Formats: sequence, C-alpha cells, structure tokens
Amino acid sequence: MKLSSFSVIIVFTCLMILGLFMIPKLPVKLNPSRRLPEVTVSFNMWGQSARVVEAEVTSKLEAMLSRIKGVSNSSSYSSNGSGSLTVRLSKHVNPDMARFEISTIIRQAWASLPQGVSYPSIRMSGTNNNVNSPFLRYTINAPFSPLQIQEYINDNLKPKIAEVKGIDLVEVNGANRMIYKLEYDYNQLQNLYLSVSDIQLAIQACLTKEFLGIGNVLDENREKQWIRIALVSENSEQPFNPALIQVKNSNGTIIYLNQLVKTTYEEEESSSSFRI
Repeated sequence: MKLSSFSVIIVFTCLMILGLFMIPKLPVKLNPSRRLPEVTVSFNMWGQSARVVEAEVTSKLEAMLSRIKGVSNSSSYSSNGSGSLTVRLSKHVNPDMARFEISTIIRQAWASLPQGVSYPSIRMSGTNNNVNSPFLRYTINAPFSPLQIQEYINDNLKPKIAEVKGIDLVEVNGANRMIYKLEYDYNQLQNLYLSVSDIQLAIQACLTKEFLGIGNVLDENREKQWIRIALVSENSEQPFNPALIQVKNSNGTIIYLNQLVKTTYEEEESSSSFRI
C-alpha cells in the first residue's frame, strides 16, 4: 500500500519532535570519555591491621555502596592503617547523581564506624576532569600550632560541614602528623643477632588490635547483644613506650626496644604541598 505524502510528512514530523526531546539526554563532550565512570572511596584507620580495617570498615562500606542502583561492579582493598573501595558505574547512570548518593550513604554511615576512622574521601574518574575541583576554600588562622588547628577542624568543623546537603568532600590541609622516629645502630643489631624486621614485628605485636569475630552476650534484661571481639595488647591504648616492647633475637634472648633504638617525637616530613 502506498503512503500518501501527507502521512510521510506526519511521520517525519513526529520523529523530529521525539528527537528534540532526546537531545538533552545525549552526552556531549569535546573529548568523550573512553571508559566508564568509577568512584573511589578511601579512608585511614591509623594503627590497625589490614584484617581489622577489612572487617570493621571496608566490608561494611562495600556492602552499602554495592546496593546503589546502577553499580556494575565494585572492588576493595584493605591495608595496614587504610582502605579503599572502587565502585564502577553503568553507562546509563548519571555520574553526578551516583556520586551524590554515595556521599549521602557515607555521611549517614560515618557515625556508626569505629573510633579512629577518618572521614572517607571521594574521587571520581572517567568523567569530566574538573569534577573534583574544589568550589570553596577557607583559610583558618589561630594562635596555635598548625597541628592543633587541624585536629580541632577535623574533630569539630569537618563532620558538621560534611553533613550539609550537597557536600561530597571536605579536605583539611596545612599540618603534618606527629610521629615517633626510631633510629638504630646496624652494627649493634648484627652483634645481637637481630634484624630490622624483628623490631618491626615486635612493635606490630605490641600495638596491633586483632579482630577475632563477632559474638553475643546477655545484657541486664537477659537479651542477646552482638559485640565485636578483638585481641588487644595491654600497651595498645597507652602512649608509645619503647621500654615496654620486647624484641626476641634468633637465640631466644629478650631485649627491650629502648636498648636498641633512639626515639624522638617529631612532626612528619611533608610529602606534598597545597597552593591556594
């Protein structure tokens, strides 16, 4: 059956109108991305082993973020004192909306994370290169050391600002951590049949909290309550004291750490700089 000219014009007009409505949904870039967008969430948990970081933080965040609509797959990595998660998004998902949803979940979950976990940071890749550019910066001055100012901001201001709707990431720069620096005499270690790894293992055994699992106990109302079970050294909650750490050499002799190293408490050397 041959269509009339009027029918052909109507069909093409309808298709043209439909195409106009679809234009806003077309991704337009000068240099389009060659890979799908992905969001990386990273955090620190100083002084904890990779097993504790995985059980206490990484696995929980990964379970929450994997339920977000449009996530194609996710992966995570836990190490001593830190962890990160990478969430890969489907090509049909709006990256900005997905990032906002991820930041909302993290903001809600942060209060339930163990004490000592830094506020997770969010990075997005595979999209616009300017997606991580800050839009607002503050310079804070006070009659205190840079470290004291940064600690106050991290403890009091940063959590409050992060709760503001639409805020994805809050970063604080300007100070370095205080660390214990240990200096040893290589010849002395050789004479005592010790190695640097022996010292490292002794310090780790003294300070590490080992996560053992989850159990339940009965409270005062005879109701079951789930608790975390961890193996903690009696020195883990005390200030670092080399005189309390024992190092065992290959002959089985016990030597205290303060007899092997010279300890100083100083500010960590800066590994990066931030220009305003």
